[in-house]
This record gives sequence, structure tokens and C-alpha cells, in this order.
Amino acid sequence: MVSSTVKAFPLYRRQKLLSDIASELQSRQGEEASRYWRETAKGLLQLLNDQGVDPLAAQDEVRTLLYAVLAEIESKAATG
Repeated sequence: MVSSTVKAFPLYRRQKLLSDIASELQSRQGEEASRYWRETAKGLLQLLNDQGVDPLAAQDEVRTLLYAVLAEIESKAATG
């Protein structure tokens, strides 16, 4: 049996996805922001798993996206 690895385009490089999530998180506070992120992350994990991405790799992708989103929010706050 042939083994293969699926490599998806990195989530953190999908600029529209990144900026849309950052904008949504900036417009929400507290538990509402946390809930939005949890639901978004869950959906992205499911999408990656459905595409055949290894579950651990999918978790890493979503985690890296979160770091990129937080950096985007910080950058927007710094530049006003």
C-alpha cells in the first residue's frame, strides 16, 4: 500500500482568512471572542481533517494561524 501525505496551503498564509478572523475578534470582547475563536478553530480543524491532513499537523496549522491572527491584531493596534 502506498502512503501519502497531504500538504495544504498554510492557513496563516491565507491573508483574507487571517484578516477576517482578526477583524471579527477585534469586534468582540471576552467570552464572545473566545467562543468565536473556538468555533472557528473547530471548523478549520474539521476542514483540514476532511482534506486528509494529519490531525496533529492540523492542530499545528490552526495554532500557527492563531499566532498570526494575534500578530495582525497587535499590528493594527500599534498603527491605529
